[in-house]
Amino acid sequence: MDSKIIHAACMRVAITVIATEVAIIEQERNRNYIPREPRINAIAQREFSMDNILNRGDRHCIEQIHLKPVVLYNLCDILTSHDLLRSTQNVSIREQVIVFL
Repeated sequence: MDSKIIHAACMRVAITVIATEVAIIEQERNRNYIPREPRINAIAQREFSMDNILNRGDRHCIEQIHLKPVVLYNLCDILTSHDLLRSTQNVSIREQVIVFL
């Protein structure tokens, strides 16, 4: 008698697990995905933003990052020479410092 009860309980658990998996799969299948827009010019846009900060004059640069462009370039040189910061495949040292500031 005990084995029949255990077997029935195991069957109920298995059916519950299978039903849950089917419900999850069905929910994923019916999910509305928001299409991503391609990021064709992401690098160019980032470069434009940095140049916009640095090349619109000292006052604009100080308002944006609280440093003059000359000071920013010197800071980047110091961080590079002491091996405290490195460019990555995606982000230059200059951009890393500007984002931090």
